[in-house]
Amino acid sequence: MKAQIEKTFTHSPLISQAEIFSRLQDPSLVLVNVMPKETFETGHIPHSINLPVADVETKAGKVFPRADQEITVYCSGPT
Repeated sequence: MKAQIEKTFTHSPLISQAEIFSRLQDPSLVLVNVMPKETFETGHIPHSINLPVADVETKAGKVFPRADQEITVYCSGPT
């Protein structure tokens, strides 16, 4: 039986590009690119991690074990 973990999420729907770039060294911000691996490899925001949207359901718990992390998700390159 799979354990159910209840998490409470708060979010702001948008974060500006300027804020992302100003916080690239901030360890409390996890920047996630959800594009396919091949797209991620052609270009991504520095310090971001790749978790393709197809893998979110099965791998997010392993990639983000802490429920208190601030996670920003994007689906494009560093433009």
